[in-house]
Amino acid sequence: MHMSAGNKIGAILAKALPFLVDSTLICAVGPSAIAFATIILTENPFSWSLVAVPFFACLFIYSMNRITDREEDAINLPDRARFPHRIRIILLVVSCFFYVLFLMIVLQKNLLSFAVGLLPLVIAFLYSVLRLKRVFVLKNILIAAACGASVLIVPAYYENWTVICGMIFLFFFLMVFINTIIFDIKDIRGDSVCGIQTLPVLLGIRATKYICYILLAAAFIVLLSLVSLNRDSILLIPYACIIVIYTHYAPESEHSPSWYFGVLVDGEFLILLLSSLCVMILS
Repeated sequence: MHMSAGNKIGAILAKALPFLVDSTLICAVGPSAIAFATIILTENPFSWSLVAVPFFACLFIYSMNRITDREEDAINLPDRARFPHRIRIILLVVSCFFYVLFLMIVLQKNLLSFAVGLLPLVIAFLYSVLRLKRVFVLKNILIAAACGASVLIVPAYYENWTVICGMIFLFFFLMVFINTIIFDIKDIRGDSVCGIQTLPVLLGIRATKYICYILLAAAFIVLLSLVSLNRDSILLIPYACIIVIYTHYAPESEHSPSWYFGVLVDGEFLILLLSSLCVMILS
């Protein structure tokens, strides 16, 4: 009996989603979507370079991180640890090539945008190589700051710094900070074994969620201010709501459905990307 079209699509997705998650390709959409949203909200011309630099930076950094953190991943995420090492190396080399290529393109515009584009790599060095990830909360701050560079590269490239840029940076910093805290829930066992101090490890999951609620309240205050200054900022609302939902329904233990982190938490930036495209088309 032939498979129906729906079954074929389902089978393809069943194979593709784990690959997209474990390869960090979905994760790399995040910084790229942030840069795209920033371009729209600051009313600057679209540039492929500004979208490509954060994408390949994230893909390169996380591919490198998957190699350096195999010990923790073997405990926390055995499926990720079983991801073919050969493909991991290929992703590392390809992403490095395109990251450097687009950095060179950005450098032709000005030195500051090149420096901002390089910032995530510097942070990744501090995070993975110098192992600052072991310092309490610092790992979350570093990741949020690295993603915040996706905002800052836009005004740096166009040499157009405004109050709105600063507010967009603060909003995404808070949101990514929350995202990293929620991700720490699934890593409780591995982080404990490896001596990495995180909020869930030290305070427990329930207290961690209350801290996230406070951060969400602060982020929504920033968002309301943004909307009052720029109506297009409503494109951030669906993205923010997804974070509220997955924070509220975060698992009460380190065990969670496979789709929770891989699809819902990682997929939040797909919502941001879709909202940004809608605003761009309607403008």
